[in-house]
Amino acid sequence: MHSVLRIWQNLQKFGRGLLNLALPPRCLRCDDDLSHEAVISLCLKCTQAIAPEIAACCDRCGAILPEGVIPAECCPACKDFSLKFDAVYPLGHYEGALRELVLKTKRLSSEAVSLTVGRLLAERLGEKLAKFRADAVLPIPMHWAKRFFRGVNSPELLAGCLAKKLGIPVVRTLVRCRYTGPQKNLLPRERFRNVRGAFRLRRSDQKRWQDSRLLLVDDILTTGATCSEVARLLKQAGAAAIAVAVVARADGS
Repeated sequence: MHSVLRIWQNLQKFGRGLLNLALPPRCLRCDDDLSHEAVISLCLKCTQAIAPEIAACCDRCGAILPEGVIPAECCPACKDFSLKFDAVYPLGHYEGALRELVLKTKRLSSEAVSLTVGRLLAERLGEKLAKFRADAVLPIPMHWAKRFFRGVNSPELLAGCLAKKLGIPVVRTLVRCRYTGPQKNLLPRERFRNVRGAFRLRRSDQKRWQDSRLLLVDDILTTGATCSEVARLLKQAGAAAIAVAVVARADGS
């Protein structure tokens, strides 16, 4: 059995080599050539433009901190909100090249872009997230009506990349049971009201999360209203700790 698996893996590797010869890998953003060993479909220059090293951010909500404020303190962005998750791990800030890439993941046929972002997220945040010791990765779900038109839910692809990096399962236990209007046009407190009761757990998973540590995955976090509502639901089901991995942290809290 092991020999058959080894032969299959070698054939796959050989096939990828032939494909790279015929169609050399190229950067998803600038179309420059990449090395055949590239794990992420982005060149070094584009990777640095998309996700430069970020300054200190709030451990609780992921917001950039004003000068002189340390992560252990309550930052201005979340001090007025009762957030139900315990930590946020952002790849970067919702601006420039990262904003451009996130918006591309929301278009039809965006799987390649979402997977590239997910691999970058896993490479950059893998070490930090491993220390959280999550038991499972849970993508923030999309309402069925929106998914019907969009075709794919980017957080699911992001979650798959993180789960592979961390060696833990992706679990689709969450259901978006109520359609909600866009959050971007709402004031911060209105955002929390907008998503109240918009999610539920699948019946078979009602008692599954007792004392568990869970990692939520989403593309953008602004006030944290959506992830906080999901975290509230999971903690009611017994979850002990919940962290959020997010591609971009936007201002607006």
